[in-house]
Amino acid sequence: MYRIVQAFTLIILLFFFQFTLAQSKAFETTNLVDEFGDKIGEVKMNISKGTFSNSVTSNSELIVKTVLDVMPELTLEEFKERMKKELKDQGSSDKKIKSLLKYAKSGYKLNSNINGTISFNLLEYEDIKASMIGVDLGIISIKTSDGEKLSSKLFENSFSNGTVKIIAYKELTSGATGIKNQIKYGFYDWAQSDIYNKIVNAKGTIQVVIAFGNSTYKFSME
Repeated sequence: MYRIVQAFTLIILLFFFQFTLAQSKAFETTNLVDEFGDKIGEVKMNISKGTFSNSVTSNSELIVKTVLDVMPELTLEEFKERMKKELKDQGSSDKKIKSLLKYAKSGYKLNSNINGTISFNLLEYEDIKASMIGVDLGIISIKTSDGEKLSSKLFENSFSNGTVKIIAYKELTSGATGIKNQIKYGFYDWAQSDIYNKIVNAKGTIQVVIAFGNSTYKFSME
């Protein structure tokens, strides 16, 4: 059971595609450019300033580039093809790809339950990616403009290359690959969905605190 849930956790982290979300006031369409300055696509992004503290510094300058991804509607065959491409791009062997494709049908059902993700790209001193080496647990907390507070656990699959990602689901599903099992085996906290919805539908400023290891990051999304 644990291996099945783990496999699906890998699969769902592969499939997030950028779409416009009209009701989100915090995010603006931003052009991405490569190292030559050429446009390579668009994302829905919020850029915030804040501070970070750890064992060697206190209230140092921080920039956070927060990206909103909304899950599109895909057919099962489209899902399989994207799954193959993403795994291939990540360097997976044909044998591993074939093994993971066995879970494609159930993985498709799981992905159809996803609303989207929010990725917080943490840049210490404004241009250095936050170190996440060995990080497997943390917490994200928010405070809305009307004073409501929410917190969620962050697990190992939330941390990658200076980025903290939360996932939002539509329903608390049952079964071997359901969200209840993800929670049971320590891969997910349902409060992530609540935080996602609060940020996406925010009418005013959202204060955010992300903590992991001995580091704490504080910023406001307006």
